Amino acid sequence: MRRKLAAAAVFVAAVLGLSSLAWAGTTLENIGTVDFADEWIDGTNLLAKQDSSGNYTISDMNGTDLSTNSYGRIGYDSGYGFMTVTVSAEDGINGTGVANLKGEEIVPCTYGEIDFENEHWISAIVLTAATADQYDYESWFNDNYYLIDHVDFYYVDDDGAAAKVSSLNRDVYKDCNAYGRFINIESRADGSVTAYDGTWSAVETPEPMDSLYDEAPGASEDIISYYENGQYGLKDSAGNVIIGPTYGYISTFEGDYVEVTNRLESGEVKGLIDKTGAVVVPVEYEKIDKAYYAPANAENGYSRYAYKNFGYFAVVKDNKLGYVDEAGNVTCDFTIAKDNCDNYGASATYTDMGGALHLLAADGTDTDISQYNSVYALDGGSGMYYKVTDADYNYGVIDWHGDVIAEVKYNSVDLSGDGQYLLLQIDYGAPCELVKLTYTPEGGAAPAAEEGDGDEAAASDAAAEGTGDAAGADLSSVAALIDSAVTLANSDAGANKDAIISVLNKASEALADSKPEVKAVIDSALALMQSDSVDGSAVATVLNGAKALIG
Repeated sequence: MRRKLAAAAVFVAAVLGLSSLAWAGTTLENIGTVDFADEWIDGTNLLAKQDSSGNYTISDMNGTDLSTNSYGRIGYDSGYGFMTVTVSAEDGINGTGVANLKGEEIVPCTYGEIDFENEHWISAIVLTAATADQYDYESWFNDNYYLIDHVDFYYVDDDGAAAKVSSLNRDVYKDCNAYGRFINIESRADGSVTAYDGTWSAVETPEPMDSLYDEAPGASEDIISYYENGQYGLKDSAGNVIIGPTYGYISTFEGDYVEVTNRLESGEVKGLIDKTGAVVVPVEYEKIDKAYYAPANAENGYSRYAYKNFGYFAVVKDNKLGYVDEAGNVTCDFTIAKDNCDNYGASATYTDMGGALHLLAADGTDTDISQYNSVYALDGGSGMYYKVTDADYNYGVIDWHGDVIAEVKYNSVDLSGDGQYLLLQIDYGAPCELVKLTYTPEGGAAPAAEEGDGDEAAASDAAAEGTGDAAGADLSSVAALIDSAVTLANSDAGANKDAIISVLNKASEALADSKPEVKAVIDSALALMQSDSVDGSAVATVLNGAKALIG
């Protein structure tokens, strides 16, 4: 990664069209340039860095290699902080392993299938070729069939390190299911089920286990529900009562929250409580509506589905979608039918009676966003950020209020797994700008600059001020861009259309407000370039007029 000095960052902000403050809550900071990758390893803050062989190493956003090996494929498939990594296998089958988010290979690339049972257990399966008459696995892409040769079991500790604790051949292994730090193994030989701990010691159970889905003693390490007098309550793992029998039903904790249900004459009502038993969302709603676009982290139970997104909870009442805050207060009233809404976390989209697309924020702000060709919630953005396109399939980013975070002019945009960093690529193959998004709740204090970020903070501050000669246009650079566009237009305007538009966009945006008369002429040339039949001579004439105005 190349770091930029303050003055350079000011110019980059002008060229990119990035807002220094998109709305009261999200600030943008130009961090630098990434020239080796154009997207994140899905769900993470890591990048796949291509080497000279065409393979990829796991890299941080500074371009520093974290993995010592390179891979043909890197995928964040688990949701538990593990990545599958694949190399070319000698047998053409067994070349997959596992790396953690530090880039460390914790399971060697010698397996045909990897199953992540939970955050503590990985089953790594060696496969052999088979036929359609008898097989355990079938390829998604062709008619290949495979049998299990053996399964190796890896136990992952709290630091993300893994150790192989057992290996079972197919004739004794049929299936498995993990609970916390324990795993149940079903025998193919006799169908019996045995529970093991992280050292592969069999766990003594009060009575013989007869199902993969029986929990070993102590498997639920945190909080469990219990049933008494027709109601459910909560206990901790030591059996201490957290809340007595209170609810008609208590579901399973997902992250910090659990859904509870009461049965009334009018029907079931639902709410949320936390691990202390405190009510977070009052038990009065038809549904607590989770969304799939949150970061997959421990807080969210290693799932992209999350109840809380930026302090809000989506709920349904009278079959209409609304939002409440962490105190249970309604922040967005129930006016839009749930069947007409797609909830993404801190906001939802819906279509009005006239066919216009709207963005409904959890604070009640309703914005018509029908000017965009398409709108997609960004993974990891929790409904706070959306990728949008125009009719020419250029990409940009808006926030939950419809305010523009990044102008609609990019070849690609991608949000990091934690929802805090954007990669913006203006042209295919070009370096990406790395931009940090910092969210501060309404009325909250602005985040302090982290130690060691002085240059970046200074660059961001200067860009936000937008004053002084550095923030003005470099007219010689604009003139050079115009000359380039004229040459392309005179050569073959139709064939060079995309390149000319890209160059003129940069020239127009670099001018900012310093030369509005020149910008207006360049924008006229851009309008000419949008026609179906481009007249290169006319475009060149207009652009020469723009250059003459520069002097």
